[in-house]
Amino acid sequence: MSTFVTIDWDFFIPHGMYERVKIHGEEVPGMLVYDWQMSESRSDILESIVWETRYFNFRTWGLDIQKLLTPPLSIEDFSSELSVRMGDYSTPTCWRSDSHAWAGILAKDYSERLGPLSVVNFDAHHDLGYNDNQMGNFKETGNLSCENWAWVGLDQGWIKDYTLVYPDWQGKEEFGPEIRKLIGKSTHRPNIVVKTWSEWKDDIEEVELIHYCRSSSWTAPWLDEGFQRLTEEFGYSECLDCMFKHKGPFDTCEIRRWDWQEVEEMYEQRRMMIDMLKEKT
Repeated sequence: MSTFVTIDWDFFIPHGMYERVKIHGEEVPGMLVYDWQMSESRSDILESIVWETRYFNFRTWGLDIQKLLTPPLSIEDFSSELSVRMGDYSTPTCWRSDSHAWAGILAKDYSERLGPLSVVNFDAHHDLGYNDNQMGNFKETGNLSCENWAWVGLDQGWIKDYTLVYPDWQGKEEFGPEIRKLIGKSTHRPNIVVKTWSEWKDDIEEVELIHYCRSSSWTAPWLDEGFQRLTEEFGYSECLDCMFKHKGPFDTCEIRRWDWQEVEEMYEQRRMMIDMLKEKT
């Protein structure tokens, strides 16, 4: 069976969403701090403002967002381990995109030629849908989303089996009782295996294609150069965003603009304005 490997950049970028975070000596739920609300319909300007606001909030709370989001697993170590697992392989076709929805489109297209695929997804999210309507509006519109492409692929027969590998920094916390219940209720009982990076010891055979996803709502713009390096590990990767003009605000040929000095100056201006307002109240 042909294998499709897809790698979400957010696999590398840690967050404390499922932890307790200390702010000024007081512990609060990580969900309140790492409120990574995402949307692939925001404009690039709004998306930039969102990341600036995240930086401002962390700075106000006394948290070093740059340090906290530093990848604990190096690209080189990850790629070396993946190479070992793939064994003797010819150079696979490589694609990259900003949205993980493209993985579903690739699965559909390649399965028409190769048959149902074995998918291995390195991701901080399961991409099997996050509400009772797992198929979303796919049956009405044919549109896939980054949230449910894997479930749709399993349902439609493009994907035969699906291995989800979570990063060690997160563990399996995201794969909660809701998705487990939905999988159990499914009529076709999809073949899904969930492991962490440390647990994953499998060999990957017959790798036909590799896909890299940047997930810009989840991954900071100052880390984009790392994503670019990742996409070069197994040969040249073609940008789907450029080729097909995806509706999202970004394409992965471009590194998002981020100027630390400029952002810090904006923070100081904002802090001064807040102090002035406090004095007037």
